Amino acid sequence: MASIIKANELQDFGGNSIITSDGAGVVTPNASGIQNTPAFFSKGVSSSQAISNETYTTLTNWNTPSSLLGSITFSSGIYTVGTAGTYFFYAIPDIGNMADGDRAFVVIQASEDSFSSSSDISINGKIMNASANADVTPQVSCVHTCTASTQVRVQVWQDYGGNRNFQGGYFMGYKLIGA
Repeated sequence: MASIIKANELQDFGGNSIITSDGAGVVTPNASGIQNTPAFFSKGVSSSQAISNETYTTLTNWNTPSSLLGSITFSSGIYTVGTAGTYFFYAIPDIGNMADGDRAFVVIQASEDSFSSSSDISINGKIMNASANADVTPQVSCVHTCTASTQVRVQVWQDYGGNRNFQGGYFMGYKLIGA
């Protein structure tokens, strides 16, 4: 036998509203521990961005994030988190047309001062190409404690001998609940 409890609000012992319902099935979480947290998800756009040989290049060729929650802002490949907390970040850029034996690296960096100075917050994700004229997709992820003004970006490096193209991939991040 099943039981049914009907309510339009769930409160804690202090009378604070934890969850409310509008009576039509739309539930609103009010406690900060269960609300949506700041997050973004971007894809690399179809037009290519040149990556110089043996030089770290900031990837700017991301689309306007399809998911942009909270106070996160985006400008020229740089995300400003807007809300202090601990975040998870992940990047997997697609670098086109690498030759056999060539390497590519990806790193996620953070800064508090528009990248006048910055620190790598991930280890270097690297990949070596095993066949000629193949695309490579090094990937990297990390967890980092941010202030509201922390800026985050992705940089890549490759050693083809000339420019290669960033031609797609993904970059995402979200604030961890309870961290």
